[in-house]
Amino acid sequence: MIARVSNIEGTTVTIDRPLVIMMSQQGLAFGTFVPTMDYKNGIEIDTRNIVVMGPALEKVVAEYKNATSPIKTPPKSSIIT
Repeated sequence: MIARVSNIEGTTVTIDRPLVIMMSQQGLAFGTFVPTMDYKNGIEIDTRNIVVMGPALEKVVAEYKNATSPIKTPPKSSIIT
C-alpha cells in the first residue's frame, strides 16, 4: 500500500488517499485500497497492525502524485536515436 500519512498520534496513524500496488500486464499499477470504503476523512490504522512503514522511491512518489492529483503530469519526453 502507498498513502500519504496525515497524522501520527499515540498508537494511531492516519493515512489519506491509500492505493495498493499490484502487477498488471504493463508492469506495476495502482489500485483502490478498499473499493467499498469511504475514506474522504482518512483511515486510522493502529500501529500494532503495521508491518513496515517507510518512504517510497522518488519514481513511485511521482506516479502516486500523478494518480491522486486532478492535474496530470505528462511523461518526460525522450529522444531515441
